[in-house]
Amino acid sequence: MDVGEWWAMHEELRGRVPAWHPAGVVVEVDGPVVRRHYGTHGTAEHAPHMAGTDTAAVVRNQQEAFAERGEPVEWKVYGHDSPDLAQQLTAAGFTPGWERSVLIAAPLPSEQPTDVTEPREGVHDLYRVRSQAERAWEVAVGSPGPHAAPYAEMIADGSSDEGDVLIEVLLEAGIVTEVAWAHGDEIPFTLIGGFTSEDANFVKAVTDRWRQKSWLNHPLLAEADGSLRESLLEAGFTEAATVRSYHWSPPGSPESTRPAQFLDWLHDDGPLWDRFYADFDFKPITTYRPAITDPVPSAVWNLHSHHRIVPDLPAELDAIVQRGLLVATEPREFLHWLDWNHDGYRYDPRRTDVPGRPPRPGKGAYPNGDYYLHLTADLRLGTFGHPWEQTLTVWGPKLLAAIEADLTELLGKPIRRRE
Repeated sequence: MDVGEWWAMHEELRGRVPAWHPAGVVVEVDGPVVRRHYGTHGTAEHAPHMAGTDTAAVVRNQQEAFAERGEPVEWKVYGHDSPDLAQQLTAAGFTPGWERSVLIAAPLPSEQPTDVTEPREGVHDLYRVRSQAERAWEVAVGSPGPHAAPYAEMIADGSSDEGDVLIEVLLEAGIVTEVAWAHGDEIPFTLIGGFTSEDANFVKAVTDRWRQKSWLNHPLLAEADGSLRESLLEAGFTEAATVRSYHWSPPGSPESTRPAQFLDWLHDDGPLWDRFYADFDFKPITTYRPAITDPVPSAVWNLHSHHRIVPDLPAELDAIVQRGLLVATEPREFLHWLDWNHDGYRYDPRRTDVPGRPPRPGKGAYPNGDYYLHLTADLRLGTFGHPWEQTLTVWGPKLLAAIEADLTELLGKPIRRRE
């Protein structure tokens, strides 16, 4: 396929509800517009054809929706869109922002990597140099941009069944000096989020690697201006369109954190598991029971010892745990849901599972086939579900005080406890 055909696919999908969206993001459709509510900000995306639409009314409706949530909004308008939309946005108080080229590069034949040793220099996948994750974060988050998708936002979006976050780093003397990131789930495109360097050699090395990833097999999509645009053109990209952003903010201060988000293994999930392993002497072995050293204070219930008929034990158990976590945690404190060897999430229990807000991520407290945990960032309280022992451990004085009676009513007396 050529660039024109790829761009036609982009236009066909623009303004449609995505098949996948990140945890913590609410997607709503309002006529020709798809809104994404992140809790901290929002985006509006319109269908390419809005003929016969009352554009002023459409713009006004979006402002009302974002104002209700206190979210600033970014709305992208392409150079070939009807000029009426840009005029109505400006009239409604939107401020024109950056203007960029939209660039596309087709996939390249995949190449099998030959270097199986620990990389020392050059451009490498960050997952191969995990010890540099914190350094990569500092370099990427500290880069002024502009980026099509800031590093922290793309990490928060996380992965899906269709793709993953791609991170390439430049190592010099074994230390990360530059970072580039992209997301492989923007079907039919891999969306480039940003580069900390616009150097042509770095840009080409990174984009060639992404274009050669055999499991992607779809083109790269980038937004760029200035020297980054020139570097991308040199690297084999072709300009397909131009796009300008329009911005509007309702009165007041927006939330600084999303209500829920994916835990990236490099930056969040892995380090949290490391602390849990160390502090609780965790041994994830099917025959090792108990799998942790029970903290003080704690109590452990047998999930099969309930002494009354429970039509839906996982749901009832989870409802009790969630009520307790609301009581035992501080306002605006985040909880973490962990699933051993699977994706984990961070969520605010007061900003999820309420009308108009995102559902709480994760699969609850009942260990359905793997170790499930709810816990605070400082590990002072939480629950641990053991799937093979079929037990639930609850620790932390405030959490125990909040739910012990209800759990005992549901499951019977604890089979062990530590005071």
